[in-house]
Amino acid sequence: MHSETEQLLATLELLGSSSFVWETATQDEFNIWNLMISEGFVNLTDIELAFKHWQNIEKWGTPTNQQEFYEYAPPRSERKDNTWNESIANERLGYYQQLQQLAENHLQNIQAYNLSVPKAAHQYFEWEHPYFSVSIVVGETSDRHYFCLAPTIPDQVSYNYRDRNQATTQIVYEESPSEAPQTLITEVQILLNNLTPITNYGYYHGGYNYTYQHQIVGALAKTKTTAIELALQAATMVFLEKRTVEYADGRYNSRKLNQFMNQCLHNRTDYSISFWDVDYTYEVGQTPAGDWIGVRCLRRAVTPSQGEFEYNP
Repeated sequence: MHSETEQLLATLELLGSSSFVWETATQDEFNIWNLMISEGFVNLTDIELAFKHWQNIEKWGTPTNQQEFYEYAPPRSERKDNTWNESIANERLGYYQQLQQLAENHLQNIQAYNLSVPKAAHQYFEWEHPYFSVSIVVGETSDRHYFCLAPTIPDQVSYNYRDRNQATTQIVYEESPSEAPQTLITEVQILLNNLTPITNYGYYHGGYNYTYQHQIVGALAKTKTTAIELALQAATMVFLEKRTVEYADGRYNSRKLNQFMNQCLHNRTDYSISFWDVDYTYEVGQTPAGDWIGVRCLRRAVTPSQGEFEYNP
């Protein structure tokens, strides 16, 4: 570790109860995707399984299959509305099949990833949680851009979740759309328009009445990492905010910690990753040596690195 980073980290550890460090020389560039890989949130999966999981979420009407866990909301089959029937299900299945075929035929080096909290981490949760996971698909276009598809992810933990649960656009771009591979993007956009948002329940019983809009979003960028980051932000799984962090809890030397980060670090950023009812948050800054240090923040959690939603029907 660079000596200057080591000195700053030593000071930080005296101020914060759960310090975080990223050594750029050994861990490569610090970004949200590399962070998720490092934390064990990312595993390869099959493309077919990814598309099947997106369809299953629609069929369940909830983020997870409640037949494998306790029931926390009415399943799709028990709801009395006109938003789902066999005809609608078959129509949407056709759109998903076309979207998968389009991706497989027009993207090179295509890969699918399953994103989830490692099962071993569940032993540290204070509350019982259904096992939540979600998949994304990413591949390279003919003109060496990268395109990523992801479903919207609910956030029932963080303080600003109500502002994060509605995806505002179906495809986001790192650069002007005019510079993108328009034929592929146009065909994808048509299919995404046909796959209109569908209302799903999160924790609904017990007066929570939580719903979110399940839909597929996409992102186009010059690099794979950026395409994934943009897609996860559009899907409301990832939230990044450049800000001066204020700590209200005096137990963690909040005033001194805030002063230290303001004076000694650059590019202070709040990174939040939502796994529906579990939330991981990192508030970090860059050292003069180019490393990143900070704290894992307490958000109604049993440990300062993760926030949990307590289901109390």
